[in-house]
Formats: sequence, C-alpha cells, structure tokens
Amino acid sequence: MPLVLSNEDVEKVLDIRQCMEVLEHSFKDYANGKAVNRPRSHTYTPIDKENFYLFKSMDGAVPRYGVHALRLTSEVIREYRSRETMRSEKIASMPDGKWLGLILLFSTKNGELLAILKDGYLQRMRVGATSGLAAKFLSRRDSRVVGMFGSGWQAGAQLLALSKVRDLILIKVYSPTRANLEKFVTEMKRQIPVEIRAEANPRSVVDGSDIIVSATNSFEPVFDGDWLMPGMHVNSVQGGELDARTLERADLVVIRARESGTYWFPRGHEPKGANRESRFANVTMEDKTFELGEVMLGKAPGRSNDRQITFFGGGGTTGSNGLGIQFAAVAARIYEVAKTKGLGHELPLDWFTQDVHP
Repeated sequence: MPLVLSNEDVEKVLDIRQCMEVLEHSFKDYANGKAVNRPRSHTYTPIDKENFYLFKSMDGAVPRYGVHALRLTSEVIREYRSRETMRSEKIASMPDGKWLGLILLFSTKNGELLAILKDGYLQRMRVGATSGLAAKFLSRRDSRVVGMFGSGWQAGAQLLALSKVRDLILIKVYSPTRANLEKFVTEMKRQIPVEIRAEANPRSVVDGSDIIVSATNSFEPVFDGDWLMPGMHVNSVQGGELDARTLERADLVVIRARESGTYWFPRGHEPKGANRESRFANVTMEDKTFELGEVMLGKAPGRSNDRQITFFGGGGTTGSNGLGIQFAAVAARIYEVAKTKGLGHELPLDWFTQDVHP
C-alpha cells in the first residue's frame, strides 16, 4: 500500500549524513550511465504584473534503489524589487497559508506507487547535501572559514552539510534584513559548535573566507567576483545571485548535469527566473565545466592545487537545475526507514490502479 509521509515524518528519519551518502551514490551512478534523469520543466502562467502561477516537475530513476521518482510543485511566485534587488518569492497562497510540493515514488520492478512524500524538508536537505558534497570534492582540505550569504530556509542546511565535510572554526553570515540575520545566527549556533557571527556588509563575508556560499532568492549579484582570492571555493544555489566575473575567475566550474531545464510561458510574459543565465552569455566556460559525478569518479578534473578558484552552481548558472535522481535516491532511503519505524499513513493501492489499459 502506498505510504503518505509528511515533512515531520521525513525529518524523523533523514539527517544530512544519510542524505549526502545516497546522493553521492546517485551522482556516481549518473556519471557511469546507470541512472536516468529528465531535466526540470517550468511552466509559467501570468497572473498580473508581478505574480505567476508556476508548475515545476522533474523525474528520474536510480536502479540501485529500484525506484523512480516524480517531484512536482504547484505554486504562485512573485517577482519584485526589494530595496535595490530583484527577488523571487514563493507565496503561501494555499488555504491556511501553505505551499504544495509532492514527490511520488514508484517501484521500477512493477510500476507500483510506493509513497507520496511532501517535499519541503527533503528539498532543503537535498540542496544542502549536494552543496556539501561539492565542497568535499572541490574545496581545499584545510578550509576552515565559511562566508554565507542568505538566512532563509535553504541556508541552514548548507552550513550543516559543510560542517560534516570540513573542520570549520568560523562561519560569517550576511543577509540584508538584520532581524532575519540575527535570528538565523542564533538558531545555527545551537546546531553547529563553531563561532558564527553576523556581518554588516557583503565584503566582510568574502574577505578571509575559504568557502563562499550563496543561498538567496536574489536575481542580482550578492557579491563581486573580483573580491575572490586564490584558493577559494564558491557554492551557489541559483544563478541569479552571481555576477559574470565570478564564473570568469573560476578555474573549474562544476554542475549537477549538463542538460538544462526548460521554461514555458506565453510570448511577451517572460519571467525573470527563466532568464538568469543571460548575464553569463559572454563567459567562456565550456572547457572548464564538468559534472559533479564525473569529478567524484575521477573522470573529470577536480581541484589540482591550492590556488585554484573552484565553483559549484545550481539552477540558472549553466546546465541543470535540481535532478530527479536526487529525489529518487533520498526518497528511497526515507521510505525504507519510515516503513521500519511505522511512520506515515497507508492508502489502498486500489485508489491508484485500474483495470483499463491507460
């Protein structure tokens, strides 16, 4: 019977180490041609000048886990200017101020629906764990200081993952809203036993850091690529927060996969989120861009010396957005553990099957 799992159920069985473990296997399988992925698709329907309805989906299979997963979100987003920066915000437009995002997990043995998971907590951990893996393979091994841009939902998981792959001594954080910044720093001090401090400006976050992390919803650069120093590693969640100079200076650019996501919208109503890569059109990256799984397997070069600037980027930088195989791998682990712990709610399989060939 299909198992329905809430974010609370997922949080009980998934930690950042487990997430990193299954994702490392899935990236290696993908690089070896043993996993299949469909790039993310975005379909925008304009509501008014600032707001869009957005349907996103992606899917993929990781045969080692015997599963295929479909991740979908149905949401309203707002693209707007906050102070001097263009931003994208997911509106809590559902009844009771909620969002809708689901992962459907299927058996590749017989096609059966195994589980339906809410995607919020899994998504946060998936993004953070992927960035942590990138830092494991790309940052200098003696990296101790992290500079963090962002204080939202994604930022915390980024730091949790980094704390598992490097012996950190200091985390510096900047966010334009001081109240959010101070709240985030206080919360993270409870979770990571290192010095964490709020910074007053972006430059102080970059100066003296070994690893720079951006986890923001900004469509405009949050730091200047000219500030980067030899030996730094940069992780970015999405391309809107970067300038072209950062990618120009990177000796190595690593992405999840080369296949780009697709964007669909009525002519004349292009959202800014569909055009984040345009600022990098004149940056030559082809000869220095590789997939994360290739680097993990040694099929592509990783960091070769301590003076290189290395970069790992998310959606809108180049190539892929999130991958369906990531959701397949992590959801498979969650499903396996949740079953043994008796978590979730079972639904009759008959609700989803039929005796007519579709």
